[in-house]
Amino acid sequence: MKKRVILIGAGGFGREVISWANDAYKAGIFPAITSYLDDNSGALDGFPYDLEYLGSVNAYIPCADDSFILGIGSVSTKRKIVDAFFSSLDRFLTLVHPTAVIAPSANIGRGVVVCPFALVSADTQIGDFVTINAMSSVGHDSVIGRFSTLSGHVDVTGQVHVGEEVFFGSGARV
Repeated sequence: MKKRVILIGAGGFGREVISWANDAYKAGIFPAITSYLDDNSGALDGFPYDLEYLGSVNAYIPCADDSFILGIGSVSTKRKIVDAFFSSLDRFLTLVHPTAVIAPSANIGRGVVVCPFALVSADTQIGDFVTINAMSSVGHDSVIGRFSTLSGHVDVTGQVHVGEEVFFGSGARV
């Protein structure tokens, strides 16, 4: 069986993740997404994405060679999905778009999605399953807790500590 990279969640943000992953694939820094899981079997109907539908999230049983990427922005939904896939945690991939800037001293967790033109500055700690959407930034010495989401154009300045499962709406500044 061919190794699969499976997108979990194919709604609005999931479709963005497909696009950003395709950019990273073309740049040679991320594998191609091959299939998806979503509780809505028609989530990609009418959209130009050629991915195999594998079924609902809760009904899926991971195969040995499967890898996963989250296409979910909701902090509580991300946590529920990750908890359900607990035995496969080491197979969640981190996606960093080729236009993102990540400081060499930044520590990026597992299952993180960093979108186009985002900035993660010096000595930051980005927890597992964090989403940093387009044009967002995390300043020096900041900590972003697990499962948090920074929507587009969010500015977290230096030395900010954010807990787990925090959702920042577009344009928020801390």
